[in-house]
Amino acid sequence: MNKRMSITVALIISMFIAVNVHLLFSKNSMISKSVYVNKYERMTPGHFVEEIHKEGLVSPEGIFTVYVGDDDTIEEWLVKEGDKVRIGDEIALLQTEQADNQLIAWRAEEEGLLEQRNAIESILSSLESERWTDEDNTSVNTTETLDETDIELNVNVQVSQDGTYAQAIAEAERELSGINRKLTVVQTQLTQTSARPALVSPVDGTVANVNKYGTTLATELYSDTKVISTYVSLDEWQKVEVGDFVSIQQNNLDTVIEGAVLAVSEVPATDDRWRQAYDQLDTKERKNPLELYEIRIQPANELSTLPFGANVNAKIVVNEADAVTIKIHWLESYTNNTAIAWKLNDHGRATKTEIIIPFESTNRAVVTDGLKIGDVVIYDDDLSKYSTPFKVFFPFPLELPEKEQWRGFGWKNYLKYGISQ
Repeated sequence: MNKRMSITVALIISMFIAVNVHLLFSKNSMISKSVYVNKYERMTPGHFVEEIHKEGLVSPEGIFTVYVGDDDTIEEWLVKEGDKVRIGDEIALLQTEQADNQLIAWRAEEEGLLEQRNAIESILSSLESERWTDEDNTSVNTTETLDETDIELNVNVQVSQDGTYAQAIAEAERELSGINRKLTVVQTQLTQTSARPALVSPVDGTVANVNKYGTTLATELYSDTKVISTYVSLDEWQKVEVGDFVSIQQNNLDTVIEGAVLAVSEVPATDDRWRQAYDQLDTKERKNPLELYEIRIQPANELSTLPFGANVNAKIVVNEADAVTIKIHWLESYTNNTAIAWKLNDHGRATKTEIIIPFESTNRAVVTDGLKIGDVVIYDDDLSKYSTPFKVFFPFPLELPEKEQWRGFGWKNYLKYGISQ
């Protein structure tokens, strides 16, 4: 009888446990459950920046070329490479009998450059107008030929989006800048007196090169104002904006010099001496060698202690935020600066929340929207299989007092609180 009773009791207890397990853990269970999560963080504030580290080269803000047609025009060269010159300083004396012909050539060139400038300004105006008024695909095809100077301007762009307009405008602006430099050179020559005909400097600067032979005799001048030239890939280009803060370092600089991005080219960099020098500093292989764009940086202080061509290190701050951060691998559906994170709501239950991530910092996502200071973010590989919101519980925090604290508390207090509990 006792054996039969024992078996019966055991069966009843087993059935009771089985039913409760089914009610608690079955898919259709109405009983709320808590999920154990051992990875969690409370959001704390911080100041975060995204920087692009680049090699840079000290370069002139402007390069001006003073030239004449042939060596019969030059009587004597007065400068050599490295000489400092001021506006109006004589670079070379002209043959008196050739001076009148040279002045006529300069006047003709000035006239042609002025017409060329007007044509490009007209193209720019048309591009700007089309950019803001035409929402459909548009073909912009403008060609101007100036017979007087045998110069052809050709802007032929299939415009389908704002970015293409911007590239066409940038190309036209680059052409315009070159024309204005040539005009500065030519108009400076035309202001001199006929009593002592000469090539004169259009700027305060340094003689970079003197070409005394060939079909065109020329002197290349670097303007006194120094900037930093560097080059960025397309991904980096999309982040850099005019006005971005830059810090500049070099062994010969006493302190870090502050600066700002002066210009961001929208046209791929040509293979000039600065680009060639940069390629030697940055040997990283590129899939598309044309996908490199010039960035010009204006230092806040004059780089008087550094010569042209000196190599510097530049850190461009492209993003900055006072925000919270979360580990990147804790995110779900992370794409296009948005993601899903798990956090506890005001009732302590786990819920999903969409967050905005403008950039990353040291393997963490910087969050500017969707999380706030004090929020508790959680992570586990299996969270997505639960219906939200759900309760969670964390590992029991274990904190042992130091040895001195054990002794200092006293045995009477241990006895007192141990009995009261």
